Amino acid sequence: MAKKRRKFVQCPNCGYTFEEVNNYCPNCGQENHDLNVPVKHLVEEFFESTLHYDTKFWRTLRYLITRPGYLTEKFNLGQRASYVPPFRLYVFVSIFFFTAIALFASDGLVISDVDSAKAQLEATNPEAAGRVMQADSVVRPWVGLTLKDSADVIINQEVDNKFRSFVKNQEQSRQKLLKNISFMMFVLMPFFGLILYLFFRSQGRNYVEHLMFSVHFHTFVFLLIMFAILLEVVFSSLDANGWVFLISMVYLFFALRHVYKESYLRTAVKLIPIGLTYLVSLIILFVATVGVSVLFS
Repeated sequence: MAKKRRKFVQCPNCGYTFEEVNNYCPNCGQENHDLNVPVKHLVEEFFESTLHYDTKFWRTLRYLITRPGYLTEKFNLGQRASYVPPFRLYVFVSIFFFTAIALFASDGLVISDVDSAKAQLEATNPEAAGRVMQADSVVRPWVGLTLKDSADVIINQEVDNKFRSFVKNQEQSRQKLLKNISFMMFVLMPFFGLILYLFFRSQGRNYVEHLMFSVHFHTFVFLLIMFAILLEVVFSSLDANGWVFLISMVYLFFALRHVYKESYLRTAVKLIPIGLTYLVSLIILFVATVGVSVLFS
């Protein structure tokens, strides 16, 4: 939908005389659009722009969910005007994603030391606690140390103090960890794009094309996890983690097939190492994120 402009004859900023086709001043770059109008016109313009963007957003969201790889293909072909830009869509969805995590899922992020974890395990599952203690008693004669003693040997006093401080301030530590995880996911996107670049380098595509695939894929995963969280809130006995992983892999398969145009067999063969590389990278980055959160707590 074209924007209805109330054009000036002359640029109010630099005095350039406009031609009819000038939507922006060729001399200074200021938009050729008169905002000095009654409030009624500004309100009408706001709703017109909002409804137009709203239509574009829902169209983009529909294709993202129902047609894996479609938006990436359209972006790579240069057909972008009808859809929300990938990074803008990611930022918008990620705000709701991490808000949902903070509101509904952060309580499941338990931060505790060895003694607290042991006490909690004994209270909830005495049989499992007994097996852990039995394993500790078997290992102790061989190494001469308990798990806690080993930690005292390996971890220096400064790190140990930071860890205890991190554990003590549970709510603050949980919020910091969630904040760092959001940054971790942002770092993971270009890294996943690099993985795709390496696996499909024979196609001669630019890195940006793989990056856009990564942005769309992570946006979908965020939406999927949000939906799973809401389901678990409504149905408290439901554990949707397995379904999230399965649906993500199926979506990734069809998205790879749609964008890179390889056979189903070749796509499936590449999906395995791509998925494993991604999962290992995710685990490493998560451990590093936890470590940074502890050290800078």
